[in-house]
Amino acid sequence: MTAMHLSVVVATWNRARLLADTLEALGAQEVGGAFAWEIVLIDNNSSDATAQVVDSFAARSAVPVRRVFEPAQGLSHARNRGLREARGSILAFCDDDVLPQPDWVARVAAAIDRWNADGVGGRILPRFEAPPPPWLTENRRLMRQLALMDWEGSRLLALPFEPQPQVWGANMAFRRGLFERVGEFDARRGLSGRRLFRGEEVDLIERALRLGLRIVYDSALTVFHRIGPDRLRKAYFRRLAFDDGYGEARAASGAETPAQGEAFAELRKWAKRLLLRRPGAFDQELRFRNALGKLAGSRTRR
Repeated sequence: MTAMHLSVVVATWNRARLLADTLEALGAQEVGGAFAWEIVLIDNNSSDATAQVVDSFAARSAVPVRRVFEPAQGLSHARNRGLREARGSILAFCDDDVLPQPDWVARVAAAIDRWNADGVGGRILPRFEAPPPPWLTENRRLMRQLALMDWEGSRLLALPFEPQPQVWGANMAFRRGLFERVGEFDARRGLSGRRLFRGEEVDLIERALRLGLRIVYDSALTVFHRIGPDRLRKAYFRRLAFDDGYGEARAASGAETPAQGEAFAELRKWAKRLLLRRPGAFDQELRFRNALGKLAGSRTRR
């Protein structure tokens, strides 16, 4: 049997329309004939046309495609199922709303070898489905919260993390041996249904770096992240700020609990900016909502 060089793991939940284009982009990958690879699609309780989309694509794909159902809700549960199902020596991950460049699979494998890396990631560039508002495009911090990574250089990652570059879930790949040493994705972290929990890939990479493994950001690895109108509204960022704080506190391993005073302090700062019409009021509102989320999440942990 031919050794499987690489598996692309795609976890999905009720995004059949977007997923169809992601699969087409994967099917158009320019990879040499001697390079064996596969697509492993993890259906995480979808109730839309996901199964039909995947099965239709698989029937005409030159690349082996397998659809696996994972009943435990959550992105980390789905990715962990992908780890167990995939056969490749390299495990690459992309999201169900991204479009990898045609050379993405080939470049992932080449980067792993060239850097002698245990893991790699790269650029995540926007593909807006509606014109983004100026309050968003002029705020780099908010743009990063859309899981965009546009750092143009390449480098080894190290602790403590810098804001850029980092390796994020829409565009990342690891040698199988990394998971044997580090373990799986933390199932308490990552998107879960409509809850916008985050941090599962950052947590995994931090564990890897603490063990001395080599993780590289390589700007030659590029995918395009499709961003719909629903994520171009302030309501989305308000929900994201709360859920991010909630998820972070819920997954915390220590006994430290965020104090109510932190939330009240952020509230006072927000009110002051509003009353004095100072810039940055929306950013401060998001910090307040994040603090509220931490309080709520810490209570569920207790």
